[in-house]
Amino acid sequence: MKPHISIEVDLETLENRQNFTGKIYFVIDYHRYFPEEGWSDFVVTILTWWINSIKGLIVSDFGRTFEFDFMDGTPIVLAKKLDNENLKLRFCIDEGVKRQIVKTANCSIKEVRDSILSVSKKVIWSFEREKWNREDIDELKDLVLSLERYPFPY
Repeated sequence: MKPHISIEVDLETLENRQNFTGKIYFVIDYHRYFPEEGWSDFVVTILTWWINSIKGLIVSDFGRTFEFDFMDGTPIVLAKKLDNENLKLRFCIDEGVKRQIVKTANCSIKEVRDSILSVSKKVIWSFEREKWNREDIDELKDLVLSLERYPFPY
């Protein structure tokens, strides 16, 4: 059985600074967190990167790896396309020059795609509610629309 993978953003922690910050992290099987529960980072920048990565995975050849980077610190999720429907995720932390894999999980491309879309829409809605308007939010909106309309036959 594949583990459940989701991405969480704590909307109550979003702050309108020079960059939008807030708590963002992966959740594995509803109780494991990466990099950790409550990880604070640059939410809009990260979601923008992750949308581009999932789009790349959707159209790439099997065996290709894309990164789901965090901006603050060294955690990274490496996603390798196994076939048209599945990914292998490696949750890693860089320790100096060595990369340590702390967890691996196979999951569906659709599950990761849908989670990124869902959390991105919630973040955009939260910004609109607060009347926070900036160029990077407009870019995120455009990428969400692009990913929703992106050909994904699986």
